Amino acid sequence: MDKTPFVNGMISGRGDLRFSRHGHRRQAQRSVPQFIIDALIDFGDERFVGGACRSYSFTKATWKTFAGYMGPAIAGHERFRNVYIVVAEDSSIITVAWRH
Repeated sequence: MDKTPFVNGMISGRGDLRFSRHGHRRQAQRSVPQFIIDALIDFGDERFVGGACRSYSFTKATWKTFAGYMGPAIAGHERFRNVYIVVAEDSSIITVAWRH
């Protein structure tokens, strides 16, 4: 995660990840900010989901670590602890979704 997550008073992500067309559409449809996707890669729990694809999601422990890193800036963003992403072999994000 970018060590300076604040830009003009807002939280932002690195934005250097590649998205498939589907992944980019799902991120927009599900209103998941870029900094959450970056945090999933940096702090989330990684699982192999078939082929060469990986899934990243927050567990209680990984969210606590991330929240400790972010400090008070994470207040109001707790709902994003239920987001997960799937990343392809070429490191592009295939989808962004919510766990139910």
